Amino acid sequence: MTVSRTIELTDITPTELATIFTDMDSEKQAWFFACIWRIAKDWPGAGWCQQSCDIIRSGPVDTISAIETLASHLPAETLERLAKVAAA
Repeated sequence: MTVSRTIELTDITPTELATIFTDMDSEKQAWFFACIWRIAKDWPGAGWCQQSCDIIRSGPVDTISAIETLASHLPAETLERLAKVAAA
């Protein structure tokens, strides 16, 4: 038997979402980011690129630290490409 359900969360805080995320194993966390990309890549206009910029501008220092730590594990070629984009 399969049970399907849809749950709509209308009032979840960033702290609650972060707690849910950190309770996931690494495979589920990776899938979470893949799902964000699959949703956001088709946003109109500057889309995810602009949202990423806004996240960095709006967030506390911890935001940058978290993203830097994640990015530090990217392959060297990807980091080189990102450095070129950042310098432009």
